Amino acid sequence: MNRIPLLALAFVIFAAPAAAEQDERKIRMKDLPAAVRDAFEKQFPQARVSGVSEEKESDGIVYEIECRWKGRKHDVTFKPDGSLVSVEETIPVEEVPAPVMTALKTRFPSARIRKAEKVTESGAVAFEFELGKAANKEVKFSADGRLLEAE
Repeated sequence: MNRIPLLALAFVIFAAPAAAEQDERKIRMKDLPAAVRDAFEKQFPQARVSGVSEEKESDGIVYEIECRWKGRKHDVTFKPDGSLVSVEETIPVEEVPAPVMTALKTRFPSARIRKAEKVTESGAVAFEFELGKAANKEVKFSADGRLLEAE
């Protein structure tokens, strides 16, 4: 009698993640559009690439390149024409500006920071955190400490 709800639940658990993964597919560096490859090599010379993916977003396709550059992990996203969308740079917590740290500790006092990133999009800088312990979420603050997102 309860098979239908169980089947629906199984679909949600197993098929939904697979559908989300279809929006992103791993590709090779040589499969990137030439404009993306050229822009990346110009802006991140001598970076060590660890992964490349093509992602379908609501406003079109973007390409994300995971790399190490100047000793830090970067996730760099480009449009097919080679224009830069965003740069996510993993940074030490000590480099997070004081207003951001104050806001983070005020909003999430018991959270433990697992990862801090400096995110640059359209010239605007924000700071994103992966939190553990009690909060166990991702949060994003503007450079002046305003909460922008919390998942």
